[in-house]
Amino acid sequence: MRSSSAFARCALSVALFGFVSCAKPKPLPVQEPVVTLEGEVRLAGAGSSDQTIALADAGGSFCTLSNPALDYELRNLAGQGVRVTGRLLGRTANGPEFFVERYEMTPVGGRRPVIGALASRGRELILTETRSGATYRLGGPLAEALRAFSGCKVWISGPTVPSEEGTGALVSLTVESYGVVLPAGGATSREP
Repeated sequence: MRSSSAFARCALSVALFGFVSCAKPKPLPVQEPVVTLEGEVRLAGAGSSDQTIALADAGGSFCTLSNPALDYELRNLAGQGVRVTGRLLGRTANGPEFFVERYEMTPVGGRRPVIGALASRGRELILTETRSGATYRLGGPLAEALRAFSGCKVWISGPTVPSEEGTGALVSLTVESYGVVLPAGGATSREP
């Protein structure tokens, strides 16, 4: 009897294994690959409340950009060149829709803009870069115009002069052009 009971258990195990191995696994949802696009940020639409954020390339084609966490920043970059990384979401009535996971500005006047939080320390204006945490002392004729934007997230383009090795001094950044990305209080809340 023992052998027939063992035989029955073995047969039952083989039958269950065959049933389990024949069951098809559910297919995993297909996730769109991460894509990087480059172009100019534009606002499309008549009223300011219903404007769509779009990315246009040199050839004239465009796609709408979306990410509620970055919409305000992208709106403030209208007219500027950006490189966006994210995923294609599909098509809308306005064409392809692209979900922006992160962005960076393309060179302005041949220089890569620095994006960060602006702070006033006494008479000095300091910019702390959002991604790296690097700090810059701002100078040049346009620097004083930025004092009113202390606490804001801004982009600044201009030549830099590195500090001397081992001095701990800040890198100097001469302001040639700038823009406000987020108002005061929002300068460190999001990363581009």
